[in-house]
Formats: sequence, C-alpha cells, structure tokens
Amino acid sequence: MSNVAELPTEDTITLIINRKKVESVTYVFKNKDGNKIGEYLNKTPATLSSQSNVARQFKQIVNSKGDINPKIVNNQFAEVKQLLQLHYENELSVIEQEIADKKQADQEKDSVKLKEAITKLQSLERPLIYIGSIVEWFTAGERNNILYAFTVSGQVVLGSPVSVICLGEASSGKSHIQETALRLIPNHYIVNEKKITEAALFNRAKKDEYFYDGKIVNYGDMGGINDHDFMEESKNLMKELQSDGFLNKPLSIPDGEGGWDVRDLKLKGRPCLTYTTIPNHNFEEQEMSRSIFITPRMDNKEIFNLRNTALEFKHGKSYKILKHYEKEAELVPYMLLHLKEVFENIVIINPYVYFVINFLKDSAFYKRDFDKFNGILKTITALNYYNHEVYDIDGKKVILTNIADVQEFMSLLKPYKESISANLSPKAVEVLNDIRNNIEDWRMKKDREVLDMGITTNEYFSLQNLGLSKA
Repeated sequence: MSNVAELPTEDTITLIINRKKVESVTYVFKNKDGNKIGEYLNKTPATLSSQSNVARQFKQIVNSKGDINPKIVNNQFAEVKQLLQLHYENELSVIEQEIADKKQADQEKDSVKLKEAITKLQSLERPLIYIGSIVEWFTAGERNNILYAFTVSGQVVLGSPVSVICLGEASSGKSHIQETALRLIPNHYIVNEKKITEAALFNRAKKDEYFYDGKIVNYGDMGGINDHDFMEESKNLMKELQSDGFLNKPLSIPDGEGGWDVRDLKLKGRPCLTYTTIPNHNFEEQEMSRSIFITPRMDNKEIFNLRNTALEFKHGKSYKILKHYEKEAELVPYMLLHLKEVFENIVIINPYVYFVINFLKDSAFYKRDFDKFNGILKTITALNYYNHEVYDIDGKKVILTNIADVQEFMSLLKPYKESISANLSPKAVEVLNDIRNNIEDWRMKKDREVLDMGITTNEYFSLQNLGLSKA
C-alpha cells in the first residue's frame, strides 16, 4: 500500500489523511501480524518532532529494551518520516486531483442549473407566487409561513439579511418551516453553527474577517434554556456584528502548550441568525429589532393527514408530482444567485414608501421596523426583476418598485399585521383573537361575573380552540 511505511521490526505505520483538513493526519501502528497497537492524531510527517506521540510510539517499538543508541533510533525515525512524507505528498496529490475533478463537475452542473434558473425566472410573471406553488407541495398548510421566512432570508440578494426565529412547542413543525425555507436559499449564504464557542468564532475570523458577511447563521434547534445559556456569548457577539457591522473583542485562546494567549477577535460584515426555540423564551430588544418571528399553525391537522395519506402511495400520481416540484425547487437558489449578481450594479427605489408607513402605523416600534419591512418589499421587487424596466439615473442603473410588488407584499404580510403592530408573536395574536372571538360563548358556559373580571390560564386551556398544551 502506498500509505504504509514498514519499520525495521516488520511492524508498520499506516498514514490516513483527513480529507476535510489535509494537514491533520492519523498514524496507525500495526504489528507484523496486522493487529493495531497504537493510533495517533498529529500533523504532517515532515512536522513531527522527536518528542511527538508518533515518535514515542516508534521508539517504544524499535527500542523496547532501550539498548540501541538514541542517535541511531532518531536517525531511523527521520528516515521513516521521509518515507511517510513521500506517501503523504503522493496521497495528497490524489486527493487534490479528486477535489479538483469534483469541483469542475460541480461547476459544470451549476452552470447548467444557473442557465435553467435564469430562463425560468425570465418566463415567470410573478416568481413569488410560482415559488409558493412549489412550497405547497412540501408542506401541509404552512405555505405562507415558509414564503415569509424565504422572502426575509432572501434579502441576502440585497446584502441586508434579517434574522428569522421560529417559535413553537415540541413537534409543532417549526423546524420544518425553517428547513423548507433554507432549502430555497443558496448554500453559499448559509453557515450551520451548532454549539459554537467564542474560540471557534476566533478561528473563523483568523481565516477571513468577512466570513459571516451577508450570511444566514443557522443555530438549528435551541429548544431549551441550556441551549441558550451555552450559546449566549457567541450569540451576543453575532448580534453585535449584525447591528454594528464590525466586532473587535479580546479573547483568551489556548496557545497549544497548556497556556492561554490573548488575541483580538476581529469580524466585519452584517450576518443574520436563524433558529427555532420554545414560545416562552425571553428575547432582548436588540434581537427583536433585527428579527421576524414565525409560529407554526396548529389548525392544519386534517390537511397534514390528507397529505401524508396521498404521498404514502409511492410512485403514485401525487408522489410523482411532488418529485417534479422537488426538481423545480432546485432552481430557486440559482435564481437568487443570479439576482445577487444582477443587483451588484442596480439600485431599487421604492416610490410606494407610504404603503410601508401605513402598514406599520400602529406599531409601537415603527422606527425599528421600517427598514426591515421596506427591505422585504424591495426583495419582492428584486424577485420580479424581469418584469421591471431598468432606468439610467445620473449614471446609475435603477428599477422602481411597482404596485404589483406592493400587492404581493401586502398579501404576504396580511396574516402577520396584528402581531407586527402589537409586537407579539403570531401565536400570541392567535390566542388573543381566540379569546376575542369566543369570549361571549364561553361566558354562556361559565359564571359571567368571573369571566367579566378576565380569564385565567387554566380556564383558557380548558376552553381554547387552538389545540395548545401547557408545556
């Protein structure tokens, strides 16, 4: 084998390169019978010192009795290192060629997909409605929530993403909404960070100060208080970066020799966050100002069961249609990639600002929310790019939001208007409206004087129509 070095004792060292991190190498020692006698993780063979774990195991094997001159043993180890380095370089060249071949194949595939996506986008009169028709096949009654999350996340096209937080009880479908929306976003703009520490953030910054710029940082499911406590420091740093566009903080980093070294964590750019969590989590003002909140529906059990029943018949009509739309959905991220490039040199102007102003007129956080929702309207405008005329104003290319864009904006956000105005989660508004719509009927069933004074949590859960639990 080209990655095996034989020792003077007929024992062997097998070299295994980590393909994701090629400077990381595993050394497996086997005796002459082929049984493993040691395994060590270290760096490339050329960098191994005479005191490394690999060197110590080598010396224990070739000089187990300690009767050989140390210089001779060190010279033998140096020879083995040279042989292992040669094997490493040969193996590395194979890996690099495989990576290059895969990259070229992916680029060719991406090029074909991109051309398909551009052709499709040019043919669509209302792309968001088309994307909604695709989404409808992936979900049971959550089309609007997914489209809302997608449109907000789609602001990566304009370089100003907004955080999307899905609130819901266990098994309510909040992760489904998040995952379905993210599958429509280019992978390039998504960074999955589960249980990340400050030290890991530093490593990202070391490689590229703009690593997070314009990215959607996905924390996954943060269902309990322990998840939030663990992530609090890195989450706060990310929120600071999102708000200010830069981050500079001294951090104590392990120096690799058992001590600590103080380094400056420097990051630039404006990322956003996405994660799912439970409804009773307390959010601070800064996070609320940079986020939109989505809660799953609880009244879609019937359509959920019908969908699962229809799709259970593998290779039936409904199943085949689903597979067709899954292929169509693969074009959506490429549409956004194309639009991202287009809008590097085009400015969107919204002459219908008063619609956004009117939409937010009852909001207690109007100033905080204006840029956020005006950005959503501009994202819809960007999606409709091929249905707009491009103007040249003082040497700048400009497109104007039109009334059709505004109609899509109002239609998309209509279910969320009250929650936005009241600064409540959509689920809290559902509870509020459930009480408003049914309080008179409940009074007929209960002591009128008691309900005139209000309704307790226990009373509400015994009467409510939303299928909520106390958990």
